[in-house]
Amino acid sequence: MQLSDYHQNIENLWQNIEEQLEAQECDVDCDTQGSVFTITLDDGNQIIINKQEPLLELWLASRAGGYHFKFKDNQWVNQEGETFWALLIQAFAYYGEKVSFND
Repeated sequence: MQLSDYHQNIENLWQNIEEQLEAQECDVDCDTQGSVFTITLDDGNQIIINKQEPLLELWLASRAGGYHFKFKDNQWVNQEGETFWALLIQAFAYYGEKVSFND
């Protein structure tokens, strides 16, 4: 993957997340600061998604855990074969929020 494609892919992903959360009327705030996308829930808990440009990876962190993803077969997956979307849903569930995403 070219570096420009990497950045565009992740920026599209962040926009997709924000649009889908808004469509579900989730009470969250989404904020982008450089290479970090932060989702802050109404109780103050956060889910952090950030770029790791040197590795061309996407990282997801919350109290439910931290995960590193590589882009394979047109999706972001970790070493265990779990998809980004499945683990993002798990992160929300850890905080008691039920969400769904169309990847």
